[in-house]
Amino acid sequence: MYKATRDFIDARQKFARFEVKAVSVKQIGGGTADSGYMNAHGRIDRERNIRIVSGWLVKPYDRMLRKTEILQHWWNVDATAKIYFDVSPDVGKDCEYVLDMDLAEFGIKNFDDPAGNVCYAVHLRDGKYTMVDRIFGELFYKSIETLETASLFKKVI
Repeated sequence: MYKATRDFIDARQKFARFEVKAVSVKQIGGGTADSGYMNAHGRIDRERNIRIVSGWLVKPYDRMLRKTEILQHWWNVDATAKIYFDVSPDVGKDCEYVLDMDLAEFGIKNFDDPAGNVCYAVHLRDGKYTMVDRIFGELFYKSIETLETASLFKKVI
């Protein structure tokens, strides 16, 4: 597990009601690029107990930029078999998945479009976090003091 993954889990767990943890996810592809939420939502199957889950993709440390990019992401779980899977293409075999169901719970409770209101990513550089929003394809950066759930959403409640 990457050091950034361990540090992120420790920093995030302080503010999460559910356990924030690294999980093993089978990448099966077949979805549409840049449509993580819709890919996962399209695979929900209540009869087969297939659910959507929220969390993060931790990329390897970028030595050139001296930072780690942690992308917000959605994927699925077969809750009966207890197997996580992702139909989004091109995720990258070197990414680590971190389950964070507080994102889904907070987003559903407070927004009509939870996936559209959670941040695009978080950058970790020198022990500090920066929230990244992607609005109409353009990236916006905002320093954040903590990884409190509400601070990871674009709109303040």
